[in-house]
Amino acid sequence: MRCEVKALPEGSLSREFWLGCLSGLVDTDGCVRLRVNPRGTLHGSVEYTTVSKRLAEQVADLLLRLGVPSLIRERPPRVGGESRFSSAGFEIVNQLPLYQVEVSRATAVVRLGGLLDLRLGYKADRLAELVNRVAHVEPASSEMHGYDKAVALDRVKAVTNVGRKALYGLAVEPSGLIVVNGIITSSSPTPPDLATPR
Repeated sequence: MRCEVKALPEGSLSREFWLGCLSGLVDTDGCVRLRVNPRGTLHGSVEYTTVSKRLAEQVADLLLRLGVPSLIRERPPRVGGESRFSSAGFEIVNQLPLYQVEVSRATAVVRLGGLLDLRLGYKADRLAELVNRVAHVEPASSEMHGYDKAVALDRVKAVTNVGRKALYGLAVEPSGLIVVNGIITSSSPTPPDLATPR
């Protein structure tokens, strides 16, 4: 399989599998950044870069299922046919577009830090330091709205049997997530433990 068409497997796999997969992707093709702005405030991010657009979209979708918002940056090749930018202090030169999944909100970084099990010592140490230094940051909005006031967040407190009802599903690409009446849910065949509305 060519690198630009690599993708995660489809189907229902365990939460542990997906967490191990994310950890492996960050260990191999990801980085943990710590930055200090001119005011002396520390910022940081966890990033994963790939030439596969599908894989980047799947990683962002998987992060969202785990309650970690992210964004995808596309870095197209320059006019000369090469894409050049630096990551973790190294210049990257590529003839294909690069897709970078970035988790940078403090609360999202802290949540991700509690999920990943990085094997590379220096990345694990840097992530632990970043989480420790931004853990005091409060969410950008109320808990009922997360980061976006257009999306209401809630917790399921009880389930009541209402009998048999017609159920309609919708499969969408690239994400299996559906927002219905402000509630983030999912369509099959997503893993049930990752599909719980948040």
